[in-house]
Amino acid sequence: MPLPLVTVFIPTHNRAHLIRRAVLSVIDQTYKNIEIIIVNDGSSDNTPDVLNSLKLEYNNIHIFQHEKAKGACAARNLAIRNATGQYITGLDDDDEFLPHRITDFINSVNFLTLGYSFLFTSRTTSSREGTTNTFHGPKTITYELIKNRNYIGNSIFIRRESLTGDLMFDESLPAWQDYDLWFRLIKHYGPARHIKNHTYKVNLLDVSPRISESPNAHHGFLLFIERHKHELTDQQINNHKANDLYNRKVQLSILDSLKQISSLYFAKRMASLYFTTHYPKLLNTLTTTISFLKLK
Repeated sequence: MPLPLVTVFIPTHNRAHLIRRAVLSVIDQTYKNIEIIIVNDGSSDNTPDVLNSLKLEYNNIHIFQHEKAKGACAARNLAIRNATGQYITGLDDDDEFLPHRITDFINSVNFLTLGYSFLFTSRTTSSREGTTNTFHGPKTITYELIKNRNYIGNSIFIRRESLTGDLMFDESLPAWQDYDLWFRLIKHYGPARHIKNHTYKVNLLDVSPRISESPNAHHGFLLFIERHKHELTDQQINNHKANDLYNRKVQLSILDSLKQISSLYFAKRMASLYFTTHYPKLLNTLTTTISFLKLK
C-alpha cells in the first residue's frame, strides 16, 4: 500500500539565517512522503530569497505568504488550510527534526485508531549550557492531566481532518496558543499519546526572542486562564502562575521565591526557576543526569 502523505508546516518571520536549517531537517527525514508548507509571515529580511532557493531545489516545498505579519498562529492556520497530507505536524523555524521523527510517528499511528487524539514526543534542547533530553509526564495525557500544565510542548502529530473549524490555533492569543489548542483537542477527541523518543530539537542558541519569553507571554497566560477558568481548580490556576513565571524566566530572589510558594508543585517550579536564572550550568548537569537515569 502507498505510504500516507505527511504535511509538515513551518511558519517563519525574519529568520532567514535559520529557516534553511529547519527545512533541511525535514528534507533529511528517513520517511520521504512529505509535503512541506512554509508560510512567510511578513518577513522584512531576505527570507523570501532563501525560500525561493529552497523551492527550486526541492519539489515538495510549497510557499505561502502574508504581506504583513499576522503572527505564528495565523501562519500555522494558513498552512493547515492548504495542507493535503493525511497527517500533519509542525516545526518552528528556529528548531529542527531529528532524522527518524516522522518514521517514528508513522510506526505509531495505530494509537490514533485506539481513541487517542494525537501523538507527541519528548524533545532535545540545545542551549549555551549544553544539551538536555526532556519530558515531564506520563505516556497518556488525559483531559484531567492537561489541566495541570503543557506536558506536550509545541508540536504534535495528528490527522489533518482533526484540525478544522474551532479546533485550530487561536489567532487572538499572543502566547500560550499551543497549550490552548492541545487543551481543546484533548477535551474534544480524547487523550494524547507520548512516543518515547527525543526527535524534536529545540534550539535556544539563537538570540532571537521566543514567544514564551516575549513581553506578551504574561498576557497570553491571563487570557488562557480567563478562557478556561471554569474548567480549572484554584490549585491548577495557581500552578499555572508558577508556569508563567518559569516560562518568562522571571528572576526572583530566594526570599521572593519563597513568598510565591503555595503548593509542592509551585515549590518545585520556583526551585527550578531559581536555578535556571542563577545557576543554569548546574541545573543542566542535574537535568541531564536525571533524564539519563530515567531512560536506563
